[in-house]
Amino acid sequence: MTMSARKFAYDSEEAREISVERLQHLAISTGDEIENLYESLSKTIAETVGYLEDVEAKGEEIAHMQNGLIYVLADLVESRDKNTGDHVRKTAAYVRLIMQKMKEKGLYPDKLTDEYIADVVNSAPLHDVGKIMVSDVILNKPGKLTDEEFAIMKSHTTAGNQIIASAMSLVSASGYLKEAKNLATYHHERWDGSGYPRGIAGEEIPLSARVMAVADVFDALVSKRSYKEPFTFEKAMDIIREGAGTQFDPQIAEIFMESAEEARQISVAHESMLGQGIRNFSEEVNNA
Repeated sequence: MTMSARKFAYDSEEAREISVERLQHLAISTGDEIENLYESLSKTIAETVGYLEDVEAKGEEIAHMQNGLIYVLADLVESRDKNTGDHVRKTAAYVRLIMQKMKEKGLYPDKLTDEYIADVVNSAPLHDVGKIMVSDVILNKPGKLTDEEFAIMKSHTTAGNQIIASAMSLVSASGYLKEAKNLATYHHERWDGSGYPRGIAGEEIPLSARVMAVADVFDALVSKRSYKEPFTFEKAMDIIREGAGTQFDPQIAEIFMESAEEARQISVAHESMLGQGIRNFSEEVNNA
């Protein structure tokens, strides 16, 4: 029985079913008490497996609902800013691409777990949530912003911080909300410390925000805005290269440039989706 118990596994549905079946067929004939213990153990394990599977199903349902609500909110913010197009979806796809490449290279092995990457990607659409507090007149101004208007625009980072902090006060500890807060607050910080809102530099800037900084700027460059035409893909990559070590984490910028063809595919795919009126982001990003 000891050897069979050691073989018990529960890390997948198939493994759990095999383990339960194995325990149910153990040959125990050493007395009524052990027989009863075995029967109770088998029943308990079977019930526990059923409970775990139910919890997993509920967890997946809650996760899908959570992600759906995130994109509803992100779309609400984006709908007010006529300049952004499919920005939240494309930036999330670029973020996933960069983080997957970083993980493949063995960077930040203690940080870049599958769970962490999922938290960052799922919360990425909230990076501009603070713009909900910025006037439509400023968001959609076709010309250059005045100094006063730019100061108001920059406040979307601190507003985003406050919005996510309020959400965090209402729920238990959440990895994705923590990263949503980091993204909303710090995605305009610069590697050299000249960004906003806090002017922090280098690795003081949360990793997720350093990744988003590249994704956010790149998408803004290749996208049409009311105040500019889109840059070519090649020109946008040149600008990312020029900003490495000053605006961007040089390691992250390099990884993004090395992934240029995959980034191009994401850009083209989303432009095609937008042109056809397709808004199904989740499948696209999850497969990116």
